[in-house]
Amino acid sequence: MVGFGITGKVCLALTSVALLVGGAFADNINVNGANRNMLVYAPSGIEKDRPLIIQMHGYNQDAAYQKNAAKWESVADTGRFVVVFPNGENKSWDISGDKDLNFIKAIINEMNNKYGIDKKRVYVSGFSMGGMMSYHVANKMGDMIAAIAPVSGGGGVNSPKRAMPIMHTHGTSDDVVNYNSTVNTVKSWVSAQKCSSNSQKIKPYPTTKPGSAASLEIWSGCTDNVEVRLLTIEGKGHWYSMDEAVSVNTSVEIWNFVKNYSLDGPAVAPVDTAQNINQGDTPADSSNISVPTDSSKTVVPADSGKITVPADSSIQGISWEWRNALGNKRSYAVFGLDGRRIGTVEAMDATEAETLKKAKFGQKAVILRKH
Repeated sequence: MVGFGITGKVCLALTSVALLVGGAFADNINVNGANRNMLVYAPSGIEKDRPLIIQMHGYNQDAAYQKNAAKWESVADTGRFVVVFPNGENKSWDISGDKDLNFIKAIINEMNNKYGIDKKRVYVSGFSMGGMMSYHVANKMGDMIAAIAPVSGGGGVNSPKRAMPIMHTHGTSDDVVNYNSTVNTVKSWVSAQKCSSNSQKIKPYPTTKPGSAASLEIWSGCTDNVEVRLLTIEGKGHWYSMDEAVSVNTSVEIWNFVKNYSLDGPAVAPVDTAQNINQGDTPADSSNISVPTDSSKTVVPADSGKITVPADSSIQGISWEWRNALGNKRSYAVFGLDGRRIGTVEAMDATEAETLKKAKFGQKAVILRKH
């Protein structure tokens, strides 16, 4: 991926604030003359010097979609950190140039002005094309980002400024961003960061959940003592995983990983006093933790259309995603309890789709997701 020098000074100005439900609000900032916007969630009464997570949506999605899909609020309340969901221009991200790098820098400055965040503990994560943008950030903003956690989107190594802690999450049945290509991308970072070739494999993950579809591979011994992790979810397609009943809560896993890193390096002990949220192998005091659950088993439309990859990019495995709109109807994917897609129904709305699903596939055998 080609990188370009920053040609303009980032101009930062608060232009409007609108309150939203649940303590989140819309924030507009001016970046190099362009009006950019985002959704911000901060726990009530948050202290200074707390971390920041920037969560980027997929192609043809937006901040509201990512906020709804990832359900960070209770995780942030427990861990005491700020979450920002930025909106990409035209529902896309500049994964080779400086436009959105400047946006992310402006977000960091804005959140520092508002909340006095710990600028040494800024983390970037994203879904699909947002995951690709996370890797672009790792290559170009390593001096400002402590760790990244891409989901369902890859990106190659291009002269990063420092060794980057990475936790990548991906489903094996992803038909938009190919799983095997992304595994190769992750391994390119393992090689570039001189990690041990002997990885640790945990299957199932967590080990306390024998039926989990998730597995975890960890490469340690990397430059500057960072780790690279690959969280694989067997049978999972191209969507953000919140299926705690059969695998893991992606947002919980991301936080429990990134919280151990700052620009000063990995912490010997957790960098704050908040307990690990109750997922994974680390024992946690879950008595006062509210972990979000995917109770609706519904995923809003995933990013559609074709992602155009720069010619010199190392990102591979991009394909057309099947369309979710057929005339005035929408196509709803139907999945078995094992997470595999077993068919579709076409309906005007979710209620009609649920009725058709029951008639065609049965009441208990499947879970309906809007795709």
